[in-house]
Amino acid sequence: MATALRGTCVGALLVLACDPPLPPEQAPAPAVPELAACEPAADGEWPDPWAAAEHEVLARINELRAQGGRCGELQFSPAPPLRMQPALRCAARLHTADMIEREYVSSVDPDGLGVGSRLASLEYNAATFAEVVAVVTEDAVDELDDAADVVTAWRDNPTSCWQLYARELVDVGVGGREATYMAKEAEEPQRAAYWTLTLAAPR
Repeated sequence: MATALRGTCVGALLVLACDPPLPPEQAPAPAVPELAACEPAADGEWPDPWAAAEHEVLARINELRAQGGRCGELQFSPAPPLRMQPALRCAARLHTADMIEREYVSSVDPDGLGVGSRLASLEYNAATFAEVVAVVTEDAVDELDDAADVVTAWRDNPTSCWQLYARELVDVGVGGREATYMAKEAEEPQRAAYWTLTLAAPR
């Protein structure tokens, strides 16, 4: 009898003493799509502290959206939170890496490629999209502090402010990474955090 009961539940009197079956373990969703183009931006390739800082940026933007706000003469009512979307995160991370590698700061790369083309190449069919970039220069880079600083900078800039609050933008990708930045008339490069915020809504 002991052999028959090993590792199982038998009989109505015994079933209450058995632990419920454990649900199957689910692997966490990847940060970016499993596409060849996204491999440089995938989990394990992107530094963990910056992945955490990207979520901090999202949390701070969603706090602003929950409150609503003003951008110049435009008043925005509270809006639903943005959701981190893997294809957009890949696009944002790849663009940040490209800005660092080719030493520019713009949503349009040196080849003239903009965010719409980059999203289409990653199989995201956008009905509308927007993007802002930034470089935060500091003597010592602190990822979470930089996340707070860049959201404040975007909020206070009339050109980028509305993109944080726009209700029609529902998906977001954030790409942040440390590098150096050579400012005009500077004698030497400064430590910096490069950021890309890619926002969109699907068709």
